[in-house]
Amino acid sequence: MIIFEGVTKVAGGGEKKRNLLTAVQASLPSDRRIAIFARNEQDKKVFIDLLAGVVLPSAGRIVRKAQVSFPPGYLGGFTRGLSVRQNVAHVARIYGADVEAIVDFVSQISGLGKDFSKLYGELPNTKKRYLSDILAFSIPFDVYLLNDDVVRAGGARYNKEARALFEARTKTSGMFIASQDLAFAREFCDTGLVLYDGQLRLFKNVERAIAFSEKAEEAPGGSREERRGARKRKRKRLAQARSEE
Repeated sequence: MIIFEGVTKVAGGGEKKRNLLTAVQASLPSDRRIAIFARNEQDKKVFIDLLAGVVLPSAGRIVRKAQVSFPPGYLGGFTRGLSVRQNVAHVARIYGADVEAIVDFVSQISGLGKDFSKLYGELPNTKKRYLSDILAFSIPFDVYLLNDDVVRAGGARYNKEARALFEARTKTSGMFIASQDLAFAREFCDTGLVLYDGQLRLFKNVERAIAFSEKAEEAPGGSREERRGARKRKRKRLAQARSEE
């Protein structure tokens, strides 16, 4: 269970400053596969970072009664002056995992070869994010946090190793997925969470969450950027529906 106790989160700055969350009281299950929907893609990223503890609430607190992963692609836990191998061991140790087993596993499936013994700081950012993706799924967390482009075919950062690990983890762990693809959300998620009007709305049925999210996007209000994003997502959904006919 992940519990929000009066959580407020201020997002943006200057004229764009606003409350993403306002005094939210909520208990979110940690054993479900939850698709996250919001008007603004950036809002979903901030929410994932809040769940992970990468960013802090502006007020209130989040109580995690489960071991929550770092977001795949997150680079904050790595040290440039250590080797890749040492970094993997360090992160595994932080989360109480079997260090030797995790190092061996990541070494075998990451495909980094000799780079695995090089300084982490020498890796290009693409390989750093790839390493983070693999490492996150390699550690047995209770709850995984992810953007679907890591494991969705056609996603911007898709890799087959992370996808295979993801499919294995769906059978044993909970997940919060910032989904950009409705077909993917319908296939892998059993619950939907909508960020709307400063609150969290949890639906036990993904279809109901999608319907509410689409209706919310069509409602007046929101910033110009949010309205533009909503129109873009609507066009994408219509094009996807036509291609499936």
